[in-house]
Amino acid sequence: MTRASSIGSGPALAATMGPDGGAAASPASPPSSSLASYSRFVQRVRRRHAGELALLPAGAPRRGAMQQSLAALQTQGLDTAAALRVLRQLVLERLVTLDCEQQAPLEVVTLAMTELAEVALDLACAEAFVELDARHGAPLAPDGARARLWVVGMGKLGARELNVSSDIDLIYVYDHDGETAGTSEGRGRITNHEYFAKAVKIVYGLIGDITEHGFVFRVDLALRPHGNSGPPAISLGALEDYLQAQGREWERFAWLKSRVVAPRAVIEDRSAQALGGIVLPFVFRRYLDYSVFDALRVLHDQIREHANRRSAGRPERANDVKLSRGGIREIEFTVQLLQVVRGGQFPELRCRPTLEALERLARAGLMPQATSDALTAAYGFLRRVEHRIQYLDDQQTHLLPTASEDLAWIARTLGFA
Repeated sequence: MTRASSIGSGPALAATMGPDGGAAASPASPPSSSLASYSRFVQRVRRRHAGELALLPAGAPRRGAMQQSLAALQTQGLDTAAALRVLRQLVLERLVTLDCEQQAPLEVVTLAMTELAEVALDLACAEAFVELDARHGAPLAPDGARARLWVVGMGKLGARELNVSSDIDLIYVYDHDGETAGTSEGRGRITNHEYFAKAVKIVYGLIGDITEHGFVFRVDLALRPHGNSGPPAISLGALEDYLQAQGREWERFAWLKSRVVAPRAVIEDRSAQALGGIVLPFVFRRYLDYSVFDALRVLHDQIREHANRRSAGRPERANDVKLSRGGIREIEFTVQLLQVVRGGQFPELRCRPTLEALERLARAGLMPQATSDALTAAYGFLRRVEHRIQYLDDQQTHLLPTASEDLAWIARTLGFA
């Protein structure tokens, strides 16, 4: 794949088209009213959870509907971990139907997945705090108030662009060092650092562990300070010291889309605003900043090299809608580079979603409108293809399938029929 457009016009999808440009007839291609039922994932969900499908209210899955479904699942006797995993399957089954049969806008799918992650993280944090408070007492700030944990969503979670089979990249930050209050008997006191490290472990178990019901989200903490060798949770003061003294250029791109996504209480009371005061000057410099070019070039070359290694001797791996030339990642790099380089001078570029940033770049005169329009169309198309690839088996893959029936189904669900 050499261009974004080649996904839609190259041999892989072209083989599924008829002479008039529509999808070629195939006995495996169902009518549009039952397109979702071709997905092997949907077939499994409808068999296993036939009795629970109606628990998700009609329409696009949103936060309130998900919380309602969770309550109903827990009423049926499922614990939190199981209820969250079943909810994920109900939400994805609904999204396949809305997307493939009704051509739901891309943002309907990405917002639903983002809110699913936020609901899951909020509930997991609440459970962790209840368990840890009972054993160690509440974590305390120097003024005696409760110390707060902020779950920072990075990447597509932070930008509310989460895809249907995505990892969630998280960084856990707490506002104050100190100690917990201990139990009523005066026992169990630990440092806040220890308390929040335990909380991270509990949250991971509730969301990331694979059980008989599957998982909710794969959780990745590799973007935290010091990477996988760093502590699972970091204090706000330690984060500030790290970004000022050791923060690398590529980390500016990582923090560009950062957003506190849980617990819901710290979002609503705006107590996490102090984090923005640290992150904003790290990501955006006041002067015209070209120092990021070398860092991004190295990162881009590494991704290209990784993609080339994966496809070496495996031509079917060249059709990677995310990592191949002209794919999703290259469009995102183009946009993020302009945001980081020029965001110090153009505050209007300080937004998270890729499509919104493309619009703002054109409006600011930093990208020709025609280029912005072309990248917007290509990005939207590639993301929709990516979702359909993942709908087939609920697998975290970005490679076009090789089976002609699967390709024909993808083409039909995109309206090429």
